[in-house]
Amino acid sequence: MTTQLKIMVGLIFTLLTCVPLAAIAVNDLGHDFGIVSKTQRTAMQEREAALKGREIEAGADNYGQYCVGCHGKQGEGIPSVAPAINRRDLLDGSYQKRIGWAGNVPDFLRNTIAAGRPAPSRPDLFTVRMPTWSNQYGGPMRADQVDALVAFLLNWSEDAPDIDAWPPAAATGPRPTPAPGAAPAAGAATAAQKCTAMPAQYAGKKLPYKSDDRTAMAQGKQKYDEVCAACHGTRGRGDGTAAASLNPKPRNFTDKQYMQTLPLDCHFWITMEGSAGTGMAPWKSLGEDTLWKIILYERSFSGVY
Repeated sequence: MTTQLKIMVGLIFTLLTCVPLAAIAVNDLGHDFGIVSKTQRTAMQEREAALKGREIEAGADNYGQYCVGCHGKQGEGIPSVAPAINRRDLLDGSYQKRIGWAGNVPDFLRNTIAAGRPAPSRPDLFTVRMPTWSNQYGGPMRADQVDALVAFLLNWSEDAPDIDAWPPAAATGPRPTPAPGAAPAAGAATAAQKCTAMPAQYAGKKLPYKSDDRTAMAQGKQKYDEVCAACHGTRGRGDGTAAASLNPKPRNFTDKQYMQTLPLDCHFWITMEGSAGTGMAPWKSLGEDTLWKIILYERSFSGVY
């Protein structure tokens, strides 16, 4: 091959390499070069938007699985359970500024979701303590899932309503001294007291699975490990990684005496609706069938069905 032919072949390969690079540059850097209109998205921006959209969709799935039970389908909050999170002051930084948070809004949301809120800000308004959700702190969510959930919440920013989630606390007088008498036994008396408040629609509910149903048990264990073990512990002893920050402590499902005083219908009600004054959130968003499988597994720790 002559030198001239080699030079010609080299030029051809150079042109073949430069053409696609130029096309990429036009698509991704067109705004900088004035080739693409400022009102038109570049290919890079299109890809970023698509990735962000998929992240928001993943966050929506996480929200539906973990957050709906306390904060409502549209983040509107549930009275006496948890505050609205689809609100302007939370998403535009006003709330963070008011409480002295020095970081940005995404970091505030990310930290709150990951580490939870073991001490309730307003127990006079909301009874459920927010548990930890990041697996870094023993929760069920990976870091990318927490990030996706943050992206989903921030997607509400533009149309977030003005909501006063923290009205002034009502003035309260001194609490009366309890009458003398024997203190209720821990566990049994508490279960009895809670169950007396059970709504009529839950009375008589029975476990739809037999205790030897291995498939239902395995499915219940899988969901328990995902959403319950952070507080109740992998062995149901109430000693999960998030338990140290909760008061009262999560229920110990291995306590046979207590479980004998907790009827199935009351257990189902508490799992569905949560337990006021504790860290137990309502889990009805998981669906009745899933909750029964979780209860089947929880009661296997004591053998009381």
